[in-house]
Amino acid sequence: MPLRPAIRAALFLAVGISTTASAQSFLERLRAAAAAAASQPASQAGAQPGAPAANDPTLAANPLAGTELDKIFQKKPITNSNQPERWPRVAVTVKSASTGVFGIQGQRGLGNADCMVFDAKLWRSAKDSKSFENLRLCTPAVETLSKGVAYRTLELFPRYSVPRGENSTANQRTDGPNQPFYLFPQDIKSQQQWVMGPWNNKFFLGALFVALGYDWDNDFDRRLWVVSVPPAAS
Repeated sequence: MPLRPAIRAALFLAVGISTTASAQSFLERLRAAAAAAASQPASQAGAQPGAPAANDPTLAANPLAGTELDKIFQKKPITNSNQPERWPRVAVTVKSASTGVFGIQGQRGLGNADCMVFDAKLWRSAKDSKSFENLRLCTPAVETLSKGVAYRTLELFPRYSVPRGENSTANQRTDGPNQPFYLFPQDIKSQQQWVMGPWNNKFFLGALFVALGYDWDNDFDRRLWVVSVPPAAS
């Protein structure tokens, strides 16, 4: 159910100010990392074995650019609040992320070669789909996608569910075509690590949403869901 303006305003006051500040510190850290990490070997820049070098130009690439997924929700917006469009849909599965992605916002340890690897499945209709596998979103691209973006209300995304009366897979999280009831995993560890806590994960996931053209402030658009996210290494 869409949030009433008064409720959204209260939530903004509750989480918005601190999150805006943390977003700023994150971007400052990204800019510092861009200069420092580029001059270091990958082993010294927070990268894991097998990761690209910190000065690899492909790290700045938007992995969705030139694909059908690029800004897809902006190209096919919701136009009817009473009967919101339900296609296309996109299911995201985050497969892995490097050490710096799991770091605390604004602290040292995030380098250019820190990346999130994910799959995305596009559903044009219930019987027409296309898979995009092992896409990589890295720190320089996150910085570019995050410019001018307010991440404060992304914390509301785990509360979103499929529209009332529509069939879902309940608590079974698959990549479609039907969605799970909640659009984000409901275990508290996943929510804290990837959306609500003080870690960098939020900005990597949010930057992917931005690349998809998804507006998490649009309560009527429930066409995007996250199948699963990896836990932080113990």
